[in-house]
Amino acid sequence: MVKGGCISDSLGREKYNVDVGIKDGIITEIGSEVSSAAKQVIDASGAIVTLGFVDIHTHFDGQVRWNDKMDPSFSHGVTSIVMGNCGVGFALVPSGGGKELIGSDGER
Repeated sequence: MVKGGCISDSLGREKYNVDVGIKDGIITEIGSEVSSAAKQVIDASGAIVTLGFVDIHTHFDGQVRWNDKMDPSFSHGVTSIVMGNCGVGFALVPSGGGKELIGSDGER
């Protein structure tokens, strides 16, 4: 459970504090007093609670093949990324064939 965090619904209404009940990674309840029992309680007093952010401009096209966290976006709360929007998109290639595409030896 996340307790006492501030939520802004982006609809122009005032921010408000709530508790968020979570079970198996899914939000199950949002309200001023969540009734479900929790294995872990996170005190979010004074913090903003968000579902996650979408990074609409990334250069992870190659990196997605070898980095399972997509840092630094992951560390900034990003849960979804858009790729291929700069003409840097990579087609799937056979294992070991990516080095030529990313120019890892400095040559093209």
